[in-house]
Amino acid sequence: MAGASKMTKTQFMAAMAEKAGLDKRQVNAVFDALSGLIKEQLGPSGPGELTILNLVKLKVKETPATADGEKVNPFTKEKQFVKGKPASRKVRATPMKGLKDLVN
Repeated sequence: MAGASKMTKTQFMAAMAEKAGLDKRQVNAVFDALSGLIKEQLGPSGPGELTILNLVKLKVKETPATADGEKVNPFTKEKQFVKGKPASRKVRATPMKGLKDLVN
């Protein structure tokens, strides 16, 4: 990989259009549709999991809110005030066998 540089968005779209035999607008429409599908499936009202063609499995992990409170610092053994964190939704991407086979 010495000397290799990553593709820009424009280069990626052009390469996808060439390999698929489509024009750039059609490729852009496909990725817009994929973004919409991901938002629908991983959103609050969706199932929270989406598999993309044996390449990647996307899952949402919901983290509950934590409360403010005093906790013991493990290094100094002194109590200190720790601010709570709000609830959040994180996305995990797990590579599947198809992607691993392509890379190896």
